[in-house]
Amino acid sequence: MGGNPPITKYSIVDKIVLSSKIERIIIFTVFRDNWQPYMKKYTEVFQSQFPNLNTDYLLLDTEQIDFDSYLDADLIIIGGGNTEKYIATYVNQEFKNYIDHMLNKGAKVIGFSAGALLLGEKVYVSPNDNSDHQIKIKNGLGLFSQFLISVHYDSWND
Repeated sequence: MGGNPPITKYSIVDKIVLSSKIERIIIFTVFRDNWQPYMKKYTEVFQSQFPNLNTDYLLLDTEQIDFDSYLDADLIIIGGGNTEKYIATYVNQEFKNYIDHMLNKGAKVIGFSAGALLLGEKVYVSPNDNSDHQIKIKNGLGLFSQFLISVHYDSWND
C-alpha cells in the first residue's frame, strides 16, 4: 500500500475483495499511545464489505504469539509508525517464515508506511524518519528485491 491509512484509492481494495472472501484480518502493529482507535483506519473499508469480519491486533513488541493460531488469516496488514521499531520487531526469520507461508496459502499481505518498507530485501529509512537524520539502508524481510520503497516520497521530499 505504501503511505498512511485510511485507504482512499479503492482499486486495491476492489482487487482484494473480488479475489476472495475475507473472514479474518490480522493486523501487526507496535505499541504506541492511543494505538487502538487508530486501527479502524486500516480496517474500516474492509468492514464495510464484510460486516462479520474477525480482526486480531497483534503487538509483537509487547507480546509473544503462536503463529499457528493465525494460519487462517485471509488478509495480513502490517501497520505503520516508527520504522526502526518496526524493523527491530518484525524483521526476523520467524515472522518472515509466517508471511511466506501465508502468501503461499493465498493470503494477501499489505503494509502501510513502515509496514510496507520492511517487506523488501532492503529497507530505505528516510532521514526524516530517524533521530540521526541520515539515510539508512537496513535489511528487510526479503519478499521482493532489486528496488527500494520510499513511502512518503512526496510529503517528505525524499
